[in-house]
This record gives sequence, C-alpha cells and structure tokens, in this order.
Amino acid sequence: MAEQAQGTAGGLSVEGLPAWQLARRERIVAAGLSLLEKHDYDRIQIRDVAQEAGVALGTLYRYFSSKEHLYAAVLLEWSALGRAGERTTKKKNPEQHLRSRIRGVITAFERQPQFYKVHVVLQSSTDPNAKALLTDFADAAQASLVQDFAVLGPGRAADSATMMWAIIHSMLTQAIYHGVGMSEVYRIADGFIDLLAADLR
Repeated sequence: MAEQAQGTAGGLSVEGLPAWQLARRERIVAAGLSLLEKHDYDRIQIRDVAQEAGVALGTLYRYFSSKEHLYAAVLLEWSALGRAGERTTKKKNPEQHLRSRIRGVITAFERQPQFYKVHVVLQSSTDPNAKALLTDFADAAQASLVQDFAVLGPGRAADSATMMWAIIHSMLTQAIYHGVGMSEVYRIADGFIDLLAADLR
C-alpha cells in the first residue's frame, strides 16, 4: 500500500509524450506483462516491475500513479496483443466465425487466468487513471464483439454483445474462483450463440 501511495499524483498522459518517453512507458508495461505471465498479481511488487524494466521506482511513478494504473495498462496491452494475433480474414459463415472468436477469448483466460483475476481486482480500484484505462478495455472489447454480431443489425448486435460479455464474465468467475469446469464456460457461451444461430447464418 505504501508503494501505491507514493504515486497517487503520478501518471503522465500518453498524449503528447515524445517518442523516447513512449518507448520507456512501453518498456514498463512490457515488464509488468512479463511478470504477470509468471506470477499472480498479488505476488508482484511495483518495485519488481521497475527492476524488470530497468528504471528507477520514481521514474515508474512518473508514468503510472499506482500499481492498479500500471496493470490496467498491462491488461489493455495483453488484450491488444490478442486482437493483433487474430486472423484478419473472417470465415464465410458469421456463426462459425463468432463461435471461433468467443472460444478464443475464453481460451485466452483459461490459459492465463491471472489476467482475468487482475481484471476482477481492478474493478474496485479508486485510482481514476486505472478506471479510465479499464473503460478503454471494456469499450474495445465491446466494440470488437459488436462487429462480430453485426449481421444482426446495430441494435441487436450491441445488445447481443453485452449479453455475451455478461455470460463470459459470469462463467469465468464461476470457473476461476469457484471450481466450475471450463467446459461449462464453453457450453454456456455456445448455448447463447445457438439461440441466435438462425439469424447469424
């Protein structure tokens, strides 16, 4: 907690940063991501990230106001890397494309549940910088899924995307925190798509 308190006034805006500062910020985020791939969030100290990135702790706090702010940026980066790794060409059948996309999202969290746990922890953050990045994360995820439901028309696509995310989050919580099998997450997600299958074809 003391480490977070030091940085409450920090957090440089990305807009307008010179290239060398952007590169340093990206290095810090990459270090945080690397550590989270190996350890749970609660085992990572902010000084560990600074050391991994090769920067002083005070320097890290110039870019991120708290550990929560940093890991909201890490979550965004992880999500962006996942989207960049997706195939750019969609399958001819929108239903099959959607099933593949949703399975990909669930599989990503199944393989690295610590990223889902960070997302849950950050929901209760009081850091406005972390909250802003979490909003960006949610907006990007929603917009991506709305595109996948686009064949349903704008209104239904937005509603279906919201319901799909609610199902994924609810079922992942059951699987990661309460021992429900991951097969149930896939089954319920597929079941929701089954309800819309006729309109997705």
